[in-house]
Amino acid sequence: MSATPETSSIGDVEKTAAGQTHTTEKDVTNGSISTSSSEYERYLELHHQFEGPARAKLVRKLDWRLLPTLSFLYLMCSLDKSNAGNARLFGFLEDVGMTPTQFNLALMYLFFTYGLCEPVSNIALRRLGPKLWFPIIVCAWGLITTMTCLVSNYGSYVVIRLVLGLAEAGLYPGSYFILSMWYTPTELATRMAIFYGANTGAGAFGGVIAYGVGNLDGVNGWRAWKWLFLIEGVITIFAGLVCFVLLPNFPHQYTAEKGSKWLEPEELEYAKLRVKYCNGPNAPTYVFRWSDVIAAAKDRKTYLMMMLFWWGGSVPTYSLSYTLPTMVNNLGYSAVKAQALTTPPYIFATCLCVFVGWMSDRYQKRFLSIMACYAIGLVGIIILWITVHHKNLVGVSYFAIFLAAGGYNAQASIVGAWTSVNVPNPSKRAAAIGLLMLFGSVGGGSIGSNIYLASEAPTYPLGFGFSVGATVLGAMIPAAIHWWLMRRENAKRDRMDLAEVQERYTQAELSEMGENSPLFRFTL
Repeated sequence: MSATPETSSIGDVEKTAAGQTHTTEKDVTNGSISTSSSEYERYLELHHQFEGPARAKLVRKLDWRLLPTLSFLYLMCSLDKSNAGNARLFGFLEDVGMTPTQFNLALMYLFFTYGLCEPVSNIALRRLGPKLWFPIIVCAWGLITTMTCLVSNYGSYVVIRLVLGLAEAGLYPGSYFILSMWYTPTELATRMAIFYGANTGAGAFGGVIAYGVGNLDGVNGWRAWKWLFLIEGVITIFAGLVCFVLLPNFPHQYTAEKGSKWLEPEELEYAKLRVKYCNGPNAPTYVFRWSDVIAAAKDRKTYLMMMLFWWGGSVPTYSLSYTLPTMVNNLGYSAVKAQALTTPPYIFATCLCVFVGWMSDRYQKRFLSIMACYAIGLVGIIILWITVHHKNLVGVSYFAIFLAAGGYNAQASIVGAWTSVNVPNPSKRAAAIGLLMLFGSVGGGSIGSNIYLASEAPTYPLGFGFSVGATVLGAMIPAAIHWWLMRRENAKRDRMDLAEVQERYTQAELSEMGENSPLFRFTL
């Protein structure tokens, strides 16, 4: 396997360059070798220069600029999407005149527009850049959330949920793509985990907000659920406006004439090149092409990762998000106290998510990391399934909620990182992330919001049984197949003769091939 420059010694990087960089007569004739070779040589020069503390300083700058901004946006996105579960406990259904079935259907409808617009939004992000695209979509969904406080019947709530899904669709896949453009494979899962921790943090933060908003019930003649939507929506609009200032563009969008105010010129140049050449000198093109989008739609990897995101992520996490306050309430706690008790499981889930992401980066074992997450979540669901039948085991049931919330949320960053590091072409990567989330969101969200039926409370046989089956059959088995296929391909490429590969292909052709290049090795 070729050395990864960001974690290898200088000697290893230079050895990789010597093994992969080759000039053929065809390269020279076409002029394709000159630009890439000189750029890669500049990368090696900067890699020397940023060895040690200088590189750590650069990564810290990236962390402080990107992670707080994206994480807060995702926190608000998750709150605005899942606050329906909290509003329900404050009399939302009774005031609007909805049945529990209508409520579940309205929750499900969001995921149709949400999922369908994810790949479209990622393509728009790839073309326009985050500094323009993100403020537009964030302000839009903040405005829609504030308007939810005006809902008066089932039909108006359905319209709100459909439009909310349209606006929110770009944040999650877009943030994963933005991180993949700034961080190398050995840094990516940790950052995606910190970002995704905002989702689990939303469960904790949302419970605290709902607990506080519950005391506003009746103020100025408004029910608590109206205040909940209004407060969260206004905060989101403010966050969207701040994006214009804090959120940077993609590194390749900066030029010598239009540089960055938060990075020194050489830091910005190195930030561009270290991601571009993280797999060696045969770098992918950064030119947007529709053919790369089509290639992502035809790639087997996209659909195997979609299975993981769908059945092992969306179904259990969305179902827990919408049902957890009610589930805790069914353990014998009051509605207000149940809101507060949803916070500790999500704090644990956030910590576990970051720890698993860090371990995955440190050891570069994506498959083992994601299987460990599935196992933890599965154990939690099985324990909960058993103990809800016994009222004297409330403490054990509550502990099982910790495991379920932790395991199923921790897998998300690994899905994003495993997809990103194995698709080097940026346009194809943006499309692949959007496509796998399309099916995962539509399928997972629509199913997850309808498997824990109010009529089956508190034992929820359909919900628990479906979650177990989805995890094993829909996620763990496809993950094993995905790992085995990539491992087999790596072994096949290891048996190839490097000299024959270099004789057969030009450097430009190897760059064009992306992860299909004989010199590329999949991260397992």
